[in-house]
Amino acid sequence: MTVRVRYAPSPTGHLHIGGVRTALFNYLFARHHGGAFILRIEDTDLERNVAGAEEEMLEGFRWLGLTWDEGPDVGGPRGPYRCTERLPLYREALARLEAEGWVYPCFCTPEQLEAERQEALREGRVPRYSGRCRHLNEAERRERMAAGLRPNWRFAVPAGRTLTFDDGVRGSVSFVSDDLGDFVVVKSNGMPTYNFQVVVDDAAMAITHVIRGEEHLSNTPRQLLIYEALHLSPPAFAHLPQVLNADRKKLSKRDPNVQPLHVYRDRGYVPEALVNFLALLGWSPGGEEELLPMSELVARFDLNRVGHSGAIFDVEKLRWMAGVYLRKLPVSDLTRLVQDQLRRHGMALPEGTDAGWLERVVALHQDHLACAADFIEEAAGFFTPEVDWSDEARAVLGETGAADVVGMYLQLAKDDEDWSAEASRARFRRVQQALGVKGRHLFMPVRAAVTGAIHGPDLQQTIALLPKLWVLARLEAALRLTKPSASIQ
Repeated sequence: MTVRVRYAPSPTGHLHIGGVRTALFNYLFARHHGGAFILRIEDTDLERNVAGAEEEMLEGFRWLGLTWDEGPDVGGPRGPYRCTERLPLYREALARLEAEGWVYPCFCTPEQLEAERQEALREGRVPRYSGRCRHLNEAERRERMAAGLRPNWRFAVPAGRTLTFDDGVRGSVSFVSDDLGDFVVVKSNGMPTYNFQVVVDDAAMAITHVIRGEEHLSNTPRQLLIYEALHLSPPAFAHLPQVLNADRKKLSKRDPNVQPLHVYRDRGYVPEALVNFLALLGWSPGGEEELLPMSELVARFDLNRVGHSGAIFDVEKLRWMAGVYLRKLPVSDLTRLVQDQLRRHGMALPEGTDAGWLERVVALHQDHLACAADFIEEAAGFFTPEVDWSDEARAVLGETGAADVVGMYLQLAKDDEDWSAEASRARFRRVQQALGVKGRHLFMPVRAAVTGAIHGPDLQQTIALLPKLWVLARLEAALRLTKPSASIQ
């Protein structure tokens, strides 16, 4: 058997990170077994479809390195790959169900259905359709049709059935048909519902394994009934654990700590880092190693190692992992990502600098970034003449002796024609010899004065890469923060 799996997003908005995890697991499973990964666009929710969403999704997957063997842009032998282009298949399948008595037209209004739902809630029952239209005779159905009523088509769920299947993650799972209620398969506008459409399409596309989120677990018994009614063999099912936030609650699309995929791309994350991180959400590769390239993820992927409990989306772990991958980038590649961030923020290089200068500044900060967008804040002092001093920096500048160190370094810098890291080290040696200070009391006041912070990348490189006039101006301004008795020599 050739493994065939699919990921089938709806183009109703941005690509959520939980959906990306599902797509990735399908991709890894297909590649591990030498099978096919199919991309299908489920665009039958016409009211909610968003222009441009499909292309954004495709671009996002390409950025991650997920390639598909069949899909709306590459075609394939079992297309088309947009559901709105497959309507004849759904109509044919509906006709087959109607001919065998599996479906019936439902003329209930939304108001009637809502009243039923509210009554069930008041009585403490699980809301489900009462089945009133199931018992209309043929004459009553024709009468309503003649009156111009456009029905929904409902599946007549058989009573007293136990529906059992072997889930690839959870083992044996059973549902009772009496708990389901007759469900809609085709809406009055002719569009199939999810449970009907997905069965028709998965069967027509010869999907062998359906790997999806556990929120779809309750859909499985309905789909099994449709497979049976259409005389089709169902695929193997595997339902992945939910992705949870730090509070162990279901991840929301509105969670400010977890962004849609395009945001990570726009912020300059390394895509391999995101793939690595998402692969470990609910799946264990075995062993202690966590940093795994795509080839290794493919080689190790096995549904038997997918857990049952929810997977925590740990933002700090993502940033750690992203930082590891980013530090491995050639500085020239990272500089290109940073240049994109500068354009996005409308920031220009300081006068007298060039791309080579930017690359050196990027190299200075590379070890402290998780994504290219971090550079904008981390290196802000390289793009504006003035700095804002943090409370910690102000405290350092107010310490005894700080003004003397800053003042002497300023005077030496003014008179120094050599503006290099080595020249800066020489200036500090002269300050140390003259004032008898060393360690933090030597370097911290100047760092605080020049950068506005008490921590940061190499101080000598920082000073050498900053324009000399900016450094002198910042030192002079910092002296004005110190004791009134401090004077510029």
